Amino acid sequence: MERTNLFDKILKHLYENKEDYWNLIPTSEQYFGITDEDLIESIVDEMIEREWVDQKNYDKFSVIIKYNGKQTFEKYKSYSSFLRDLKKSESKEKVQKNTDRILNNISRISAIFLGVSSFILSYNKFFIDDVKIDKQKTEIENLNKKIDSILIKKHNRKIKTKA
Repeated sequence: MERTNLFDKILKHLYENKEDYWNLIPTSEQYFGITDEDLIESIVDEMIEREWVDQKNYDKFSVIIKYNGKQTFEKYKSYSSFLRDLKKSESKEKVQKNTDRILNNISRISAIFLGVSSFILSYNKFFIDDVKIDKQKTEIENLNKKIDSILIKKHNRKIKTKA
């Protein structure tokens, strides 16, 4: 028998007989025909680790189902269902971590892009402003030259009209 199937049967047996401690080695042999103590021990170890059972003093294999074990059985009805749900939640967690990583990278790239864009725009603004200022200076100089030339022509007319 596969470990998961045996785990399902043991968990169900403990749930249905929750008033007493059960020694799982003879119970597994009598009810399920399993004598592999290593297999039974791995199941007991996992149930203890998950805090689904309490063990009797000095007898690791004598266990009684605890509140957490009852709640787990009532929710999932079997260890197999619990494992499937656990795998789904691990998968969801991995997807969430990947999504978080991707969004984090996108935000970093966006920040870099915005920073570079701001730098380029500010640089261009200063450069364009310098070009505009130079053009305006040139226009002012040209206008001053025109004013000077008009003033000179006006002055020359006055001299010609007086003479």
